[in-house]
Amino acid sequence: MTLGSEWIALLLPVAAASGWLAAKKHVGRKGGGAQSAAHGLTQAYRRSLNYLLDDKTDKAIATVAVILEQDEEPLETQIVLGNLFRRRGEVEKAIELHEKLVKSTDLGPAHQCKARYELGVDYLRAGLLDRAEGIFQPLAETRTHRKAALQLLLQLYQQQRDWQKAISCIRELRPIAKPLHGETAAHFYCELAEEAMTRHRLKDARDFLAKALQDDAGSVRASIVKGRLELGNGEYLQALQSFKAVELQNPAYMAVVLPLISLCWVRLGNERELIEYLDHLFEDFGIVSAAVERAERLKSTFGSGYAVDYLVPILESQPEPLAVARDLTLIVEDDPAAHDGLRRICALLKALMEGREQFQCDQCGFGASDLYWRCPSCQHWDSVKPTGSFSALPIPASDRELER
Repeated sequence: MTLGSEWIALLLPVAAASGWLAAKKHVGRKGGGAQSAAHGLTQAYRRSLNYLLDDKTDKAIATVAVILEQDEEPLETQIVLGNLFRRRGEVEKAIELHEKLVKSTDLGPAHQCKARYELGVDYLRAGLLDRAEGIFQPLAETRTHRKAALQLLLQLYQQQRDWQKAISCIRELRPIAKPLHGETAAHFYCELAEEAMTRHRLKDARDFLAKALQDDAGSVRASIVKGRLELGNGEYLQALQSFKAVELQNPAYMAVVLPLISLCWVRLGNERELIEYLDHLFEDFGIVSAAVERAERLKSTFGSGYAVDYLVPILESQPEPLAVARDLTLIVEDDPAAHDGLRRICALLKALMEGREQFQCDQCGFGASDLYWRCPSCQHWDSVKPTGSFSALPIPASDRELER
């Protein structure tokens, strides 16, 4: 939507209000004066639209001010004028105008709620979160503004990182509306769990993760965070089960946890089961990174030649660039006769591939080489997904540090 069309959309309520007032006056006192007043309001509205189409927003606001002066019942016009100021970035003017309306003793309950809601939006836009919360909380108890107020409270609590209040808010919102940005209580419990882990409050973290999985049994994030906690505590078998749970929740994320799964099996000293599981992931889900990991295991046991012979047919059928780069590395790293230039090319190719975007937001298209549970661009939760079959990353340093 263009800037001009946004302003036009904002001015439509002015047209409705002006037309209603003109009709009311015309019915109340039939005469030329009423018709003239209605005509004047209509002309002013048309001029404001023309200004908007020409991107002359200053003149558009001035014209709305003229409508406001001619209007005997200016509530709707004042609210819309305040909205125009807010959209234009003049939040202080919007606050001043809407605060005057809220303090007015002439407003009925419905109009008072509407004015308070707009003032709350002003406060939120200005970053005055406490004031905004003080307005939206009572509005969340009203019939007319409950859904909108809860949506904005949910946004506000996320800005404050007050996850407990966000959880309460989303539970109130669930029966009446779908969250606008994919928010779930499970994600908020995971936020609390990760905060507890940084403070070494592992019992609290476990409790939060249990609540996350209770809220959403399909939460990939909860399983991964739970596995990281258990891995850091030396509970390798439990961590393995947590990471493997991702397969049933969303197998697209298996490549993400694959390095950690391998690490758990190495710590447990069970190479055979690891290889069987890698074969299962590739054969059943086509996860190329599982085949690459399998090749790494073959290399450590039988040498690079055996690993390359295993991997080449797979890459011919599924030529994944990062896997191809790894295959080239396998060829040259153990070959004393390999040309130094070829080694450098392999290293460069691998570096280029590892820095590419392996995840993408399905809401706004934001690309990243790391996994985010909340898109940094559009702020949507659970929208950043693996882009292909080879999304495995090296084991993060943070996960290595979790091990004792």
